[in-house]
Amino acid sequence: MSPMLSELLYATLELGLPVAALSWLLFYRLYSRGELARNADQKSIDASLKTIRKAEKESKEHSDSVMHAKWMKFGGGFYGVAAAWTLIYIEVSGFVTTLMHPSVVLDMLHKGIGELIKQKIAGQVTTLVDAATWFAWWPDKGRSPVVWFVVAYLAYLAGLNLARYETGFGGRIVELDSRERWRSLAPFSKSRAETAKHEDVAVTKSE
Repeated sequence: MSPMLSELLYATLELGLPVAALSWLLFYRLYSRGELARNADQKSIDASLKTIRKAEKESKEHSDSVMHAKWMKFGGGFYGVAAAWTLIYIEVSGFVTTLMHPSVVLDMLHKGIGELIKQKIAGQVTTLVDAATWFAWWPDKGRSPVVWFVVAYLAYLAGLNLARYETGFGGRIVELDSRERWRSLAPFSKSRAETAKHEDVAVTKSE
């Protein structure tokens, strides 16, 4: 396989396909809620996204969609989708690395809680910078950023246009992307919800 084809394959698998899937999810949500017209052209979409981002910023309310919030954090649109995927990839990779090498965290703890907090903050800043400069972060040394950028953009358009077609499957997937759904996966959140439920039952019985 030639170097160009090899790079194109890596770009498609690591960046293109995830960006297409994320683009589909984000736009399907907006289309299904009527926040975007399914037949809107690119100019109208860009204008609507700016309006949506401005309204959400002024309201200061958290979006009920985790992915949508990450997307808007980077400005929305094509750039935001690619940056959001990069952020997710780095965060998940870091979490997996920590699970596989817990000794790294233990070493920092031995140096003091202050060092752990310092490293955590520095890591978050670096992650945000890497996500914001995704077009330079993804290509390895010697590879062309242009190839990765073009693959990501074509994938973004593919996801956006596929989202125009309404399906039952799409509705179910969009329902999975909610803050309540993600919170329900955390043991602490579950126990807190169960405690609140038991308290409500106790109050009802006492009445």
